[in-house]
Amino acid sequence: MSKKLLTVLDPKGQPSGIFGKVLDLKNPMAILDPEKQPTSTLEAMIGQKMADRLDTLEGKTVYLVETGFAGAADFMKEVEGWFQRNMPSVKTVMRSKRGNMFTDDPELWQEIKEHGDAAIVGVGG
Repeated sequence: MSKKLLTVLDPKGQPSGIFGKVLDLKNPMAILDPEKQPTSTLEAMIGQKMADRLDTLEGKTVYLVETGFAGAADFMKEVEGWFQRNMPSVKTVMRSKRGNMFTDDPELWQEIKEHGDAAIVGVGG
């Protein structure tokens, strides 16, 4: 049986390993972004945690963020419909993240911090 080597392309179409950069075999736990820049290590992330859970969503504003991944917008529309049917007191705000699914959107995160109580960030599928 012959083996076939496949080339993987990153979001910009460049040959890649994971998200635009071949893994550093000396540091396999490095976290890499699509812009080919190591952003952090697993050790640097220790101690970070998710936001505290809200007691209730009743009367709250929930941002529904689609990331640009195929199917994300449709998925978030379904989530919005669920809230309208099942929790009508929850205000939903649909937003699309700028850039591609792997890039940061500091302006959107700031808007959510200032005007939202929670966010659901979806990748779709």
